[in-house]
Amino acid sequence: MKNDAETKRKNPTHRDLCPPDLCPYLIFKQVLIHGLDEEVYDDRDQPGDGYYWCQLSFCEIGPDDELAEPRACTASRSCHPG
Repeated sequence: MKNDAETKRKNPTHRDLCPPDLCPYLIFKQVLIHGLDEEVYDDRDQPGDGYYWCQLSFCEIGPDDELAEPRACTASRSCHPG
């Protein structure tokens, strides 16, 4: 039987799945169409639908020649504005 806290718990949102230092230049369809606060109803561990691109390079590879995706596009990258 679920307690009150478990009953009130909602599914994670796409925002919940973003790393805290996610690069603001990383774009994905969820941001453009639905918004980051939409709940996730499956077991994914990254936000969006899996298609990511960088606003600096206009493709799926960042200006540092590395893959643009949430786990990689953090403050550790040379192209991150932070």
